[in-house]
Amino acid sequence: MSVWRPWDADDDEYEERSLIRELLPPALHAPVVAWIRKELRPTGMYAHVDMSRVHELQSGLQVDFRQPRFVEADDMVRAITQKGEQFVSRVVDFFLSYYEDDHLGRMPSDVENLKWHFDSTASAADIALQDGVYRLRRRVPEGVEELAEASKQSAPMLAGQHLGKAWSEAYALTPNTSLVMTEAIKAVEAAAHPVVSPTAKKVRLGMITQTIKDQPGWALVFPNRDDGHPDHKAVIVGMLETLIIAQADRHGGVAPSVIESQGHVQLASTLVQWFSSGVVVRQSTA
Repeated sequence: MSVWRPWDADDDEYEERSLIRELLPPALHAPVVAWIRKELRPTGMYAHVDMSRVHELQSGLQVDFRQPRFVEADDMVRAITQKGEQFVSRVVDFFLSYYEDDHLGRMPSDVENLKWHFDSTASAADIALQDGVYRLRRRVPEGVEELAEASKQSAPMLAGQHLGKAWSEAYALTPNTSLVMTEAIKAVEAAAHPVVSPTAKKVRLGMITQTIKDQPGWALVFPNRDDGHPDHKAVIVGMLETLIIAQADRHGGVAPSVIESQGHVQLASTLVQWFSSGVVVRQSTA
């Protein structure tokens, strides 16, 4: 995220300006409304909207605006904004999904302009390419996305696929948090399986965790003190058990919050990278 910095802003002011805020901060409202109005493609002296766009919007978002045959763009925008911030963001997301990179692989100027406003106002939403088209997603703090990509690249193919699904869902506009938890756990299972139980055909995370608890010698490649601290085996087991216990909704509990699911996939990414790159090892106890 690149927030514009005034020439006379000190570091404290710039840090305040860069704090991630709500989905549609007040300063972002006018640019978003103007962008939606343009996407409705008003024509003629009365600025009637392109009704085919309205029909696409109605079908895509499964909402009936109950508009007459001809409607002015300002009236249509008013009908959209009256449905609240979350709906406005869905309209933006829907219209963004019509955009792809141009023939030179560049972001279309209309998308680039809107993204600048989302970045400059430190919106909690970001615009990014997903499955070949542009979509809104929850903003990923700087550095976190690099961790995700590094984890996927270092992981076995199956683990990387599950981890990729977990990350995409965790930062979607309206994420399925249960799916995030499930995919993240599957990613760790796929990465840990060949390290902990290579001869087993199919293992679950609970079985992997129990095996590490029962067997001596499991550790991290990091050094510890002469008295054995920190207990690296306890660190591994604690992280694995944190993932297992966090998936409470699998057994009839409450679905995790967005923050919980994002933390879950971040923890899973670390474990996937550790198991895949040899950070988790079993030392000889002979």
